[in-house]
Amino acid sequence: MSTKRLSPLVLVCLTVLSSALHAQTCPDRYIVQPDTDPANGRYPDPNVTASCSGSTMTVTSNGIPGFAFQQITPNRLRAQSFRWTIPVAPALPANASDIPLLGTIAFSVNGLPIYGPNEGARPADEAFGDPIFNGIMDFCLGHTGPRAEYHLHAVLAECVDSVTPAGEASPILGFALDGFPIYGPSGCLDESCTEVVEFQSSWVQVGDPTSQAWDNYEYVENENEAFLDECNGRIGPDGTYRYHATATFPYVLGCYAGEDILKSDASQNGVEKASTSTFSL
Repeated sequence: MSTKRLSPLVLVCLTVLSSALHAQTCPDRYIVQPDTDPANGRYPDPNVTASCSGSTMTVTSNGIPGFAFQQITPNRLRAQSFRWTIPVAPALPANASDIPLLGTIAFSVNGLPIYGPNEGARPADEAFGDPIFNGIMDFCLGHTGPRAEYHLHAVLAECVDSVTPAGEASPILGFALDGFPIYGPSGCLDESCTEVVEFQSSWVQVGDPTSQAWDNYEYVENENEAFLDECNGRIGPDGTYRYHATATFPYVLGCYAGEDILKSDASQNGVEKASTSTFSL
């Protein structure tokens, strides 16, 4: 992975610092209860809750979006019983973890599951392809899956909370299942935030991602500080790790940078659990 991930000694220091900064802070203040969109009158109202207990935060959601649902796939929309539990003070290990090929890898602050940058095995001519490249997303870059669960494959600020004014750093738009926050694309290069940039993915397209998306993008390390690491994240000016949503693949996460990925309770919709296989950073 990128050499922007630091030496083991520095990594330990940053992990301790990150834990110290967040240990006493419950991030439930970032979770928002969506408004009810009048266009969704046939569905239940959105319902999102968040609470912290000890070293973890638990978020529950019925998965109903707070914006007008637009049916893109043949799958209908139904309320779900999502429950995600993540560490309040996530730590950075020496190795990253693969995100699962299918299922939830993160959730938005307004209670919507976030999937990785590929679809499933069907249709065969688009098997495991990039759904954004293939144009099968709604205006918020989401759609419903086979279990009638609405999910996102990318995160847009205007579909989650509010639009960030030009030149300002993006807010937190979600949390990965390893506990690290997902910010919008813009962020500060220094602690005083005198310079704000739009962060870029370091993954480049090398083939046709209509199918087998992961075979048709390649991570290319870029030393420019506006480019992110392989997981689509970086260590911020305050010494803590965070992901950024980007306009290009992998859109949210390229891998899990954190450790101790806690299981999400997906028993109501059969979403697969996070992978724990690892590879070197």
